[in-house]
Amino acid sequence: NKLPDAKKLYTMLSSNINVLKKEIINPAKENDLTIEQLYQETLATIPTVIFSTNDDGTEYYFITDAVRNLFGYSPQEIYDNKLLILRSIAQDHFHKFRGFAEKLRNGEVSTVEYRMKDRFGKDHWVRHSGIPIIKDGKVLRVVGMINEISEEKITQLKLVNSEEKFRMLIDTADDLIFILNGFGYFNLVNKNGASALGYVPEEMIGKHFLEFIDKEDEAKIAEAFSRILSSSEVTTFEAVFLDRFDKGVTFEIHAKPMISEGEVSGMISIGRNITNRKLDEQKIRDLNAKLVEANRIISIERERARHKINVLEELNKLKSEFISNISHELRTPLASIVGFAETIISDPDLPKETSKEFNEIILSEGKRLAKLINDVLDFSKLESGEEELRKESFNVIDVIHEVLDLFTQQISEKELQLSKDFPDNEIIIVADRARIAQVFFNLISNSVKFTNKGGRIFLILVDHGKEIEFTIVDTGIGIPAKDIPKLFQKFSKIQRPGAPLTGAGFGLVSVKQIVELHKGVVRVKSEENKGSTFIVRLPKQ
Repeated sequence: NKLPDAKKLYTMLSSNINVLKKEIINPAKENDLTIEQLYQETLATIPTVIFSTNDDGTEYYFITDAVRNLFGYSPQEIYDNKLLILRSIAQDHFHKFRGFAEKLRNGEVSTVEYRMKDRFGKDHWVRHSGIPIIKDGKVLRVVGMINEISEEKITQLKLVNSEEKFRMLIDTADDLIFILNGFGYFNLVNKNGASALGYVPEEMIGKHFLEFIDKEDEAKIAEAFSRILSSSEVTTFEAVFLDRFDKGVTFEIHAKPMISEGEVSGMISIGRNITNRKLDEQKIRDLNAKLVEANRIISIERERARHKINVLEELNKLKSEFISNISHELRTPLASIVGFAETIISDPDLPKETSKEFNEIILSEGKRLAKLINDVLDFSKLESGEEELRKESFNVIDVIHEVLDLFTQQISEKELQLSKDFPDNEIIIVADRARIAQVFFNLISNSVKFTNKGGRIFLILVDHGKEIEFTIVDTGIGIPAKDIPKLFQKFSKIQRPGAPLTGAGFGLVSVKQIVELHKGVVRVKSEENKGSTFIVRLPKQ
């Protein structure tokens, strides 16, 4: 409540009766109450102590009865003992009163707040106001009033204490705590939060929020502020601040608008420094990417290892089959040789014709056995890389004819139709003649072997300038599509119903090895029950 103006009140009470009557007495009540009664009633009713003292406050000329309620003394006691009020002032506040009295002596209106004890030892807070009465430049008296403000002061002290605790709380927090006004300027920043950006609070207060934000983040911040203004709840967003050295510091901000009279008057926020967390998250993402790549590589390597295991298992199976097959191929001619030889020896009376026939069989089986052994040795040399090519110049057409002559009888017996399409001129190449002859021999041998009686075989030789192309086409039993990849595998032997299973399965493997040693290529096309085509391309040099 607003306290009465001491100077005006004193003037009213000290003026002549006529003036007082005109200002404060209702004319209708003038006959009921005397001026003196009104005067006394007014002074007794006002809770404010009204006084008049000398210029330094050591002697009281006048003081209202309200002094009893505040100080516990009667006005007469104050008149008799001029120091009673001064002695009531708390020692640690007396310096405030001295400053107050000094201003009054200098002719200045002054007010002081201090703590005092009444005559019963009870503490009070008072507001002491004084107005000097000046005449001819000299202070004659001081008039004023004393009001008790204990409740007001206690509330004020509690508020100050709360503010101190609040300030202590935010200053001890590691997070960035700040308040923005309605225009986005800092009103408050805690010490540790400002320190995280390399500033002290005073350097940030009064500056706009966006002055500390990375330019690339401004659009995102504007969007976040729009959400804050449209909601009364806590809004969370991330902001990249720039510290004193322009280094980015990422904060996770939790902000809530401050509402005053239905309008947003500002924003209170707390920000958690998540720079290290963001770096850790990026590291985790990088590690996850590397982990995915590592898992992919591991998966590939596992697949490769599985494939190698499968290949090794297949090779072991093929080796076992090869050993079984080669054993059979060796045992068969040996059995014939041994059997017929024993028959000749055990029967001296064997007719010459029969003996001759048996000897021819022994010779044929011996040659077959020798060829098989030579094939094994050749394969071993080619496989180990020990065999060196003995290159020489020769006419490849002559070699093909020489190889064909070896199959004249078989072609005739099976009534095969042989067609040749060779250039008229010689085709000279530089290669290992014996090995190239072996390639032609193996290919022609397969065609003769796997082409049924009355079938056809076509031989084509083309000169392409720097290389030659030899093609052999037959109308034989063909090769199933699933078995074509196995044709050139080591130890592999294709099972074809109705076809003879002679040989150890080195033929086509040797063809591929010899052709590749000459930097050439071999391809195959085949359709089951329709025939096969083998194409060999060889460089001339």
